[in-house]
Amino acid sequence: MLDKQLTQKIIITITLLLSLLASHLYWLDSFAEEYTEQGIKRTLITYAVSRSLNGVISVAQGTQVAVSPAGVGFTFAPGQILDPVNDLIERFSWVVMVSGSSLGIQRLFLSISSSQLIIWSLTLISLIYLILLWLNKSKLNMGWQSRLTKTVIIIVFIRFSVPIVAVINEALYVGFLQSQYESSQTQLENTSSNIEIINQESKEKVKQSTQDGVFNKVEQWFDQTKKSLDVKTQMSSLKQAAADVSEQVINMIVVFVVQTIIFPLLFLWLLIRASKGILKSVSI
Repeated sequence: MLDKQLTQKIIITITLLLSLLASHLYWLDSFAEEYTEQGIKRTLITYAVSRSLNGVISVAQGTQVAVSPAGVGFTFAPGQILDPVNDLIERFSWVVMVSGSSLGIQRLFLSISSSQLIIWSLTLISLIYLILLWLNKSKLNMGWQSRLTKTVIIIVFIRFSVPIVAVINEALYVGFLQSQYESSQTQLENTSSNIEIINQESKEKVKQSTQDGVFNKVEQWFDQTKKSLDVKTQMSSLKQAAADVSEQVINMIVVFVVQTIIFPLLFLWLLIRASKGILKSVSI
């Protein structure tokens, strides 16, 4: 039966050799880079949608409708209902930019962790460590054992922490956040199209109102009365759009904050704690 010290040496050797194999094959890095690129594309698409929505809302806010039922003139700006939503969209755009920056930093760290310098540093130090590991313990005095162990663990952490975080993060996104993201994205695009249709209808009504001078007073009265009813319908539609946009934007903020900030920091913290635990427990 193998003694505890020999078993520990075998486990460490197998673990390091597998780490070196994974480091040189780049399979983990390929997955991590692909998932990071997908995340960046999602942020770019969402940012474009948010800016488009911001644009159609701004147009709706500037559209005024004049009605004068019973000879009393009023001027409405139904799009002002969307003013709080426009502020929310501006803040959402900022969140998306921060999320995109976070993914960009993650991509930079991925390129650093998969660089030849890190890979061959890990290879060289691991081989030296394994050679000394299988020598007599008396050869590893004067603190060299502890120093090499810490160095190997630190380099392994640098090499694999970011790719592991990226892969786990994407797996949790697919499992818990993807459906919410896709649903909210679709809803925002539909709402943007609906507001644009309302804007177009408002422009047509304003254009038509400039030609009312050719009609008699009775026809103008009926036209203005109808227009006042249209304003009520338009305001109702905009209120519903405001509610839809607010709900979906909040859902999207949750998705981006959780995926690009909370999850990566949480996983990185867990890996750091695990590495510290290994540093304390390894003694040969």
